[in-house]
Amino acid sequence: MKILFVGDVFSKLGRETFAKNLQRIKEEKKINFIIVNGENISHGKGMNEGHYHWLVSQGVNVITLGNHSFQQRSIYNVIDNASNIVRPYNFKEGPGKGYTTINYNGLKITVFQMIGKIFMDENNYSPFEKTNELLENVKSDIYICDFHAETTSEKIAFGYAFDGKVNAILGTHTHVQTSDARILENGTAYITDVGMTGPLDGVIGVKKSVIIDRYMNQGKQKFEPEETGKTQFCAVIIEIDDRTLKTTTIDPIYVIE
Repeated sequence: MKILFVGDVFSKLGRETFAKNLQRIKEEKKINFIIVNGENISHGKGMNEGHYHWLVSQGVNVITLGNHSFQQRSIYNVIDNASNIVRPYNFKEGPGKGYTTINYNGLKITVFQMIGKIFMDENNYSPFEKTNELLENVKSDIYICDFHAETTSEKIAFGYAFDGKVNAILGTHTHVQTSDARILENGTAYITDVGMTGPLDGVIGVKKSVIIDRYMNQGKQKFEPEETGKTQFCAVIIEIDDRTLKTTTIDPIYVIE
């Protein structure tokens, strides 16, 4: 089985490059199952109801969110009833679900998301404690975790903590693809950050002039997505043996257009 995980789709350019590359990669790589982080898909913050339905129409099986899970008000129309939307499991409160289990060709695939605590909301539950809780209570054949966190150290520690217990731990949120994709010692596929799908020439998606002004002039311009220029498509392909349920490979994808 081949699972495609696409990193944070960011606003208009993210949607365009996602649509342009998805079907080609799906056919060329013979992808069976698609997971997408959609927490920046609507103008860079959150996912609205329309973009949720658009992702489903593209053939996406599961959509993960993150710290902007509830930024778009219209997401409240679908998040509680949709079986394919996953927000962080370790949120202390909020609508929606922190995991979903999908039956695919006789296998149970559980996709869950945890959010980090370092430089994030310290009020969230510990992702380590809540992952132990989930693994104890949710029985599945395959586990895929989107770890939405800020620091490399927290992500790496999380990978080692659950090596061999989860098929893949895939970092999101920092929007820059890291070069450490590998299979850990006990069999978990790991990458610190899958990267962002969207504008290449902005600052992690936002117009560079806005961010430069903040650093150089203490500017307070409103964040605006970069909507012109080159794009990047960032993803990984996880291959799992259908018989042994062991993860065999993790292959990053990084396309600039």
